[in-house]
Amino acid sequence: MTFAALCAPVHAATWQICDMQLQVTEVVKQPYPGLRAQVLKTRPASPDVECPEEGAVISFIPETADYQATLARRKWPAKGQAIRIKYRYLDGICKGDGNEHPCRIEHYPFVAQ
Repeated sequence: MTFAALCAPVHAATWQICDMQLQVTEVVKQPYPGLRAQVLKTRPASPDVECPEEGAVISFIPETADYQATLARRKWPAKGQAIRIKYRYLDGICKGDGNEHPCRIEHYPFVAQ
């Protein structure tokens, strides 16, 4: 019996990407640092991508363009500034507490303008 016969097929998930233009409405300091912004415009990379609705207010921590680290606070945009974010998410199953449940991994990489 081969190894392939013992395993069920596995399908790799792909990152869903949504290019967003935002207007920073608040630089949040408590309970933890982050940004709050109104969604001005969205452009999904494909039709099945779920982008936040235009006009919605979202909260997030901005990340570097490669989404590997949090953007240094001195580089965060100020209140009132228009910014571009390449929001990406991956839906999957999380097992952190020992119980499987659906979850979404989200990244908010800042795109310099």
